[in-house]
Amino acid sequence: MLQTGAISSKGQVLIPAKLRRRFNLRPRSRVVFGEENGKLTLESTTLKEVLELRGCLAHVKEDVEALLMEERRKDRERDERKFAELL
Repeated sequence: MLQTGAISSKGQVLIPAKLRRRFNLRPRSRVVFGEENGKLTLESTTLKEVLELRGCLAHVKEDVEALLMEERRKDRERDERKFAELL
């Protein structure tokens, strides 16, 4: 089923009413854009799906923030060494 929509001057995508009803898209619905085989894709996502992710990383014991900060520190040191080599 092909239907025509439009893109506004602000880059907003206008989805035909029939498709909005079929996929239960309401004002302020969240969607995910992607690319697949050279085609633009749009997928509906709901708050329920997002909430289902709650706690999915509870098994991670490492301090993720500390790991990230350590990686950033290493990156910064590497960049400083490269910059020093250029001088």
